[in-house]
Amino acid sequence: MAFVAPKDRVLEQSSSNSQSVFVVTGALDAGYNAFSASMAVGDTTVGAVVEPGVAFKSGLLTYSNTNEVTVTTAFESKGTFSAGGVKQVFMGMPAASALGLDGAQGLSTARKAQGRANLDVTRKNYLLNPGMMVSQENGTTAGTTNGYYPVDQWRMDFSNAGSVSVAQVASATPGGSPNRTRVTVTGADASVGSADYAMLTQRIEGRRACDLRFGSASAKSITVQIGVKAPAGTYCIGLRNGTPNRSIAGEFTIAGGEANTDVVKTVTFAGDTTGTWAVDTTIGIEVCIMLMAGSSFQQTVNTWGAASGGFATSNQFNLMGTNGNVFELFDVGMYEGGAAPSFQLPDYDDELRKCQRHYWQTAANEYLPISGTLLSGATSGKFSSMPCPVPMRTDPTVTIGTSAVVTNGPTTAALTGVTAVATGHASLMLSLTWSGSAGSAIADAIVVFGGTTPTKFSARL
Repeated sequence: MAFVAPKDRVLEQSSSNSQSVFVVTGALDAGYNAFSASMAVGDTTVGAVVEPGVAFKSGLLTYSNTNEVTVTTAFESKGTFSAGGVKQVFMGMPAASALGLDGAQGLSTARKAQGRANLDVTRKNYLLNPGMMVSQENGTTAGTTNGYYPVDQWRMDFSNAGSVSVAQVASATPGGSPNRTRVTVTGADASVGSADYAMLTQRIEGRRACDLRFGSASAKSITVQIGVKAPAGTYCIGLRNGTPNRSIAGEFTIAGGEANTDVVKTVTFAGDTTGTWAVDTTIGIEVCIMLMAGSSFQQTVNTWGAASGGFATSNQFNLMGTNGNVFELFDVGMYEGGAAPSFQLPDYDDELRKCQRHYWQTAANEYLPISGTLLSGATSGKFSSMPCPVPMRTDPTVTIGTSAVVTNGPTTAALTGVTAVATGHASLMLSLTWSGSAGSAIADAIVVFGGTTPTKFSARL
């Protein structure tokens, strides 16, 4: 089922006694084509039905059955078709579908979105790291644990009897990214329990998605577009709020002929007009790409519900069902409106900075750029400041690298704890804890060796 742009000289006749459904009798003559020449059953186009001297109706036409055309949405009409009169049914661009350039035009929100998509107009992508290029923490190292980040902002969540390996891989995408995320089933689970699930997920900060107006009567529709390479089947994309107590599931299908090849799929969601949707630095919207979902995570398709995790429908394919199954995700986007533009790969440096609002780390064997003086006293609770690449979302959790130490030159002690106590600007205020006998201290200006492994600063949602 697809939209077919109107073709030249597609004209058939009909004698149907109807105001909307017309059985057509074939091309008018050898100089014209029939609808069947360019449309399959279920496809739509634009055009009109005219009974000369009696009535006309222009609008969205659906090739509803073999040799049958239905006016599914009328743009303009006049008169009433007669019972036995001959009607001309044809493709063509109605005035209501034409883009006006000479004055203001009252286009609907859906038509504006479709127009942007048709023209490939750049539109805000609400998802971070959509090209999967940024992978600060794990690089190309594969992970097998729940909560693993194969790339920045994208997390692998699963709970089932099987096992997976997930990683950033070097593989060019249709949108031009050199990377994608690959999930490989390493241990099958063909029996889906009610609480079983597997998904790739991203949590979008409330401030980033606040203009979508979820939770109000002005909530905007959104379209999620993904590049995917996976086995044939029906898959689901789910959304939920941060509470969580509002969720929805949409479906897309990978046909047999598309199996294990790069394809682009889209799912459009109506905006949720109820519920509480954060507009601050907490979770605004969570997007879930489902690979497996038991009955506890299923609900009716395209329906907002009060479930905390209604990410999927009963049609969800079980990727975990066969050992060796592979699911690749790439070129992802979430856009306002009912249509998505072609994927545009963001600049790496810009995307890195956006990701560092949520997570960044030092290099291994790096001396941290900390300034300050630790006054004499106990071996904890002393403060120093450290610049960070960008202001972070909130006070980060700091994971110290292996063999980290703090020193003022003459005295060196193992660094055992770092706590960020104030953020919101380009520097972190840090409280340091170091080892030593009771009453010992590191005084004067300090130097901190971050350790033989990276020191990590995480403000992930």
